[in-house]
Amino acid sequence: MMTSLERDGRLTAATQAAMRLLEEGSPQDAADTLGSALRGSEGNRAAWLVQARAQQRLSNFADMAESAAAARKFAPNDRIAQNVELEALILRGDIPAAKCRIMKLAEAPAIAASRLDELAQSATKIGDYALTESLLHRACRIEPDHSRFRFNLAAAQVALGKLDMAERNLHAVTRTARLDGEARYNLSTLRTRTAQRNNLSELTSLLPLATGRRDGFALHFALAKELEDLGRHAESYSALENGNALRRAAMRYRVEGDSRTMARIAEAYRGDWAAGRKGHAGAAPIFVVGMPRSGTTLVDRILSSHPEVESVGEVNDLALAIMEEAPPVTSKDELVVASARTSPDRIGANYARRMRWRATSGERTVDKTPLNFLYLGLIAQALPEATIVHVRRDPMDIAFAVYKTLFRMGYPFAYSLDDIGDYLIAKHRLMTHWQEQLGERIVQIDYEDLVSDQEGESRKLLESAGLAWDDRVLEFHRDHAPTATASAAQVRQPIHTKSVGAWRRHGDRLAGLQRRLRDAGLLA
Repeated sequence: MMTSLERDGRLTAATQAAMRLLEEGSPQDAADTLGSALRGSEGNRAAWLVQARAQQRLSNFADMAESAAAARKFAPNDRIAQNVELEALILRGDIPAAKCRIMKLAEAPAIAASRLDELAQSATKIGDYALTESLLHRACRIEPDHSRFRFNLAAAQVALGKLDMAERNLHAVTRTARLDGEARYNLSTLRTRTAQRNNLSELTSLLPLATGRRDGFALHFALAKELEDLGRHAESYSALENGNALRRAAMRYRVEGDSRTMARIAEAYRGDWAAGRKGHAGAAPIFVVGMPRSGTTLVDRILSSHPEVESVGEVNDLALAIMEEAPPVTSKDELVVASARTSPDRIGANYARRMRWRATSGERTVDKTPLNFLYLGLIAQALPEATIVHVRRDPMDIAFAVYKTLFRMGYPFAYSLDDIGDYLIAKHRLMTHWQEQLGERIVQIDYEDLVSDQEGESRKLLESAGLAWDDRVLEFHRDHAPTATASAAQVRQPIHTKSVGAWRRHGDRLAGLQRRLRDAGLLA
């Protein structure tokens, strides 16, 4: 019989071997190696944490959570074990359990401000901005002059619609960190600037000092926003060019990869891909898809102002449900093929479970993740009762709106007109394919029609989702529900047509992109 010392030695060796296998890109071998050693042992913190990471790489999020919980048993106060378990619960989509863990961990005696900030970021990931704000208030009371804690607090307050509070906190950040580009940009986007109330002179004076800073590009975006508000459009565009060039130079992104993936998605969903495959019945989520800055947030706010509908915002639950149910893959292209062959019923059931965990009201949910347009074939098959709303907008207005927005996360194509053009063309081709495959399953809403005929298009929206008319959807800007999109401040204003055709102010500088889009069939 193996002695305790021998078992410990075997477990240590297996843990080290599993770590090497993970580094070499072999998570299944790592999980098998550790699993064999753990069957004859209670394990230890290190072994269970490595096993948790192996299960994460395999998209086995439930097993990841169990392994992290086992690690935490050996070291209840270990922040790494706590964080891995919390991360697993979020990936699993178990929002109630994740919230309970966050709140429990926040009760620790003499908790540090940095720990409260960490927990607040987890609260943001589950979309609980009230909890995020509460945790960050505590962090800022402990360390009032910590600029990052206060910046994060302001971001939560923007999501909650507390714009005056957010503005005060962002001003506090800039007093202690004058060159904080993100804070300066967020300040500029909170309000429409006027000749009497703007930050132009300060932004102009700070630009030379920010040369070489990691976030220096954000100052150019802030300057561009304020110049645009003041009608100084040529100067605004020049600032945009500078900011985008700096942002793009710091990235390794290649749009060709996204274009190739969209082409492969269309190829995977041709022919008889839907034959004999049944989805998950009984769930009727509403998906709002399109390009960023196309009006998806506006459509989401209209729908979620209906008393029977709750928005879950922009979430990655669909992608995670696919990853959880599809066999393990090593690349995005492999996932495309694997997802087309995975049981749509399992994917649909996984997603439906995530929505039950995420929604608080038990009513219909709206998932307004714009890039879910990539998965429309799978959505239609996995969730046959789902409503799919595709928001269209003049591609030139989309391109300009994307180009002038500094996204905090995602959308790496946004910082080059060439990249934006390539992405728009690839997306157009994929949507043409989905239209051919799915026909009337896709409800088409044009942004220009929505802002010119709000009630008519809103009635069309509700009817397409099987919802009775309710006048409250016309007052969407009065809805206090949180939103954390790039248009968080704008959606709290009544509908308007001011941005229709905005690109034409820069027609000469966007002429090359216009020709490309026309040649590709996106423009008449």
